[in-house]
Amino acid sequence: MSYIHGIQQTVMPDDHIEICLSFGTLRSYAATSTIHDRGSKNKGLSIVVSGEVKIGNYGLDGNYQITTILRRGDTFGEFTLYASLARTHHAQALTQCKILQISEAAFRSLTKQHTVISEFITRSLAIKLHTALERLDDIQRLPTHVQLAKLIYQSHLTSKRAFISLRQSDYAERLGVTVLTAHKALTKLYELQLIEKGYGGVAIISIERLESFLKESSSLLPL
Repeated sequence: MSYIHGIQQTVMPDDHIEICLSFGTLRSYAATSTIHDRGSKNKGLSIVVSGEVKIGNYGLDGNYQITTILRRGDTFGEFTLYASLARTHHAQALTQCKILQISEAAFRSLTKQHTVISEFITRSLAIKLHTALERLDDIQRLPTHVQLAKLIYQSHLTSKRAFISLRQSDYAERLGVTVLTAHKALTKLYELQLIEKGYGGVAIISIERLESFLKESSSLLPL
C-alpha cells in the first residue's frame, strides 16, 4: 500500500492486458513465494493478472518494510527496461497470483506493434514519479500527523467516501513509520476533531475542515 496505489491511470485496463498476453508468459505463484529479489538484474515487464503481490524490502536487521501491494493491472519492472537498473525491491506473492512476465525482446516487439501500450507505460511511469516526488516532499517538510491527514484525504479523493477503511498498522506501513508513531499521529488528529474512530477504519468528520487544516499546515493540497 502506498500513495500510488488507487491512482487509476497507473492500472492497466483489461483490453491492454489482453493485448499483452500473447507477448509474455503467464506464470502462477503460490502465496508467500518470491517473484524476484532486490538487486535482480533480469530485464522485463511484469503485469499482475490476478491475486496480490507484496512489494517491500528487508533491512539488515531482518525487519520487513512494505512499500505497496499490487493488484490486477498493476505493473512493475519498467526501470529494468528503460534504464537497465537493478530491481530496488523484493516482490513476493501475497496471495496465489498470476503474473504476466514479458521479456525485454518481447516488450520491444509489443510496444512497436501496439503504441497504445507504450503510451500507457510512459504515462504510468510519469504519474508514479510525480507521486513519489510529492511523497518525498511531504517527508522532508511535514510532521507525521500532517502526512497522515494528507494520506486520509487522498484516500477520500480516491474512494469518494468519508469513511476510510484502513487499520493503524496500514497507516504505519504506508507512511514508513512504527505503529506507535502512527498511533500518536492518529491521536493528534482525533484531538483536532478532524477524524473519529470507526469499526475497521476512521471517519472524516468534515471534508471542508480537513481541507482547511491541510492548507494551513502544508500550504498544499494533493494534486
